[in-house]
Parts: sequence; C-alpha cells; structure tokens
Amino acid sequence: MNIRHWISFHAAFLALVGLMFLLYSPLIMAWLGFDRLAQDSQGYWAMVSFARLFGMALVAWAITILATRQLANRSDQEEQFQRKLLGIIVVGDLLGAFSAAIQAASVWALPSGWLISGGFGLLALISLLFGVLSARTTH
Repeated sequence: MNIRHWISFHAAFLALVGLMFLLYSPLIMAWLGFDRLAQDSQGYWAMVSFARLFGMALVAWAITILATRQLANRSDQEEQFQRKLLGIIVVGDLLGAFSAAIQAASVWALPSGWLISGGFGLLALISLLFGVLSARTTH
C-alpha cells in the first residue's frame, strides 16, 4: 500500500465511522456503554446529539482529506504534496487521540472511551509510518 492508498483508506474509514455515529448514534452510545452515563432522558439525548455532531465532523474531515488528495493528484509535486497532507493528517489524528484521552480520563471513566483515543492514535501511528517510509525511499 502506498501513501495515496493509505490516505484514501484513512478517509474512507473516517467516513464509515462518522456515518455510524451519525446514523446509529443511540446504538453506538449503547455499544460503547456511554448510555450508562446519562442520568435522565434529557442527558441521554444530549449525548446522542453530540455523537451525531461527532459523526458529522468525521464525515466532513474525510471529505476534506479526499478533496485535498485530489488536489495532490493534480500537482506537479504530487509526492511532496501527499507527504505534507499526511503530516496534517497525523496532527489531526493526534489531536483527536489527545482530546478523546482527556474525555476518557476525566469525563467518561469507561474503558470503551479509550477505544476512541486508541483508534485515533493508531491512525496517527500508521500515517506517521507511511510518511517516514516514504521519506526514506525518496532520499
């Protein structure tokens, strides 16, 4: 798999997870155990609405990555552009991991909360490895 394929896979994965949060928020919240955190119906639906917003943000991020990748394909310096895009993706993934870790530790206090942080961290690590391996092969 090369950088182009990884970036496409990464965006597709974000879109899939985003659509799951967007369309199946109550099921995802129950699967992650977050429904136990809500004290009342109003709190539960506030959590579900946040999950839907999170899903929409993931879909928007995926669309942005794909649109930017299309620009890279048209660039004269496609490989360099893709490595820069990969660097931006790594930063975004690390921010997602950091934010989710803070929530998992201080708010959610559920083991499943760490899945979100770990997922973003794993995506960042894989993207970073693609960037490092790509830089080594071009020098």
